[in-house]
Amino acid sequence: GEIVLTVSADRTASSVDFPVYVNLTFTRMDAPEQVQLVSKTVHVHVIAMFESSGNRIFGTWENTLPAPFNSVEWSFVLTILMWVLIAAAIYFVIDPIIHKFTRKTRTDLDDRILEITRMPIFALIISFGLVDSLAILDISQTLHFTIMQIYEVGVVLIIAYTAYRIFDRVVIFYAQKWSAKTDTEIDDVLVPLLQKAGVMIIPSIGLVTVLSILGINVTLLIAGMGVIGLVVAFAVQQTLGNLFAGLQLLLDRPFKVGDLIELESGDVCEVRKIGLRSTTMYNTGDHEIIIVPNNDMVNKKVVNYSRPDRHRSMSCEIGVAYGTDLNKVKRSLLDVAMEHPDVIKEDGQMPYVRLARFSASSVDYKLWYWVDIKNMWRVASEVRQAVYDRFNKEGIEIPFPQSVVTFKNGVPQE
Repeated sequence: GEIVLTVSADRTASSVDFPVYVNLTFTRMDAPEQVQLVSKTVHVHVIAMFESSGNRIFGTWENTLPAPFNSVEWSFVLTILMWVLIAAAIYFVIDPIIHKFTRKTRTDLDDRILEITRMPIFALIISFGLVDSLAILDISQTLHFTIMQIYEVGVVLIIAYTAYRIFDRVVIFYAQKWSAKTDTEIDDVLVPLLQKAGVMIIPSIGLVTVLSILGINVTLLIAGMGVIGLVVAFAVQQTLGNLFAGLQLLLDRPFKVGDLIELESGDVCEVRKIGLRSTTMYNTGDHEIIIVPNNDMVNKKVVNYSRPDRHRSMSCEIGVAYGTDLNKVKRSLLDVAMEHPDVIKEDGQMPYVRLARFSASSVDYKLWYWVDIKNMWRVASEVRQAVYDRFNKEGIEIPFPQSVVTFKNGVPQE
């Protein structure tokens, strides 16, 4: 059989050797009166986390300087001063030399990174040198461990701060620069979202790491935050729905900023902004700003007047009296469209006339033409006015609804 003995030592424990006595009693199951005792001794060696290197500079070289510089205290001071010189050499000599080479590159990415990391590297070297020099002094394990915890917390804070500055001044800067060159709106929305996410995620990782260094169990904290996150998600379900709908609008792009669209309510609006939660539009008819949740924009019918191009097909329907010269009517309607300066005359979008129907009191014609969407309401009114004037000029009668009564044998019938 195997017996496992687990010994747990405090992190502030000093180096020590101690014996562990193990007494085993064996009893025969078929002869309980036969008992055998066995004693074993196990020697346990505990190694301290921090041990003094003695009177050595940098913990390596024996201090053979003349008195009074050959003491432990002077070894500690000289080691710290040498670390400060190393940090100063990197900060004031090596870094400027590297910066001269990076200035000659095509991009300023390396210059930005050097500028951001210059001071944090200096601070990390100084703090590491201070902690490393403590190994020369014979201080208690508890004090040494406390100083190490402070050092580790400081390192985490410096790294988190540096990471955030690199994220903000490098990643976000180039993301904004790239999004300004693209024609899509999704990057214009996602870059600010990414920036806000970085503000939350990077400090959160730093906080969790600091708590772990201080010996606080973050497992329950993370689990609790997960439960709270689920509760919050249910509470803001509608908001999250609008958020995902906004991402869908930005990815599918059924319309873009500047497009003229017609909502299911019949309002014709110009898209001003597509946000993650809502879409902002300008109502061209009522001169007002309309803000619609993205969930409604995704799940309801939207007519985009700006696609496939910014030309809108319009029609003018009018009835003429029976007996009218229909060829004359067709020519007159086409002339009205062709003479209007804002009616488009291009291949595939030329005005045309169709006989729509034979109504009870009129023959109905329909004139089709294309205009730019920004002019469609004005042109539609002007074309109707021009048709009316042309028909009056040409003597074409526009009848009103009427009924014809026929008498049988000249006698009215009931």
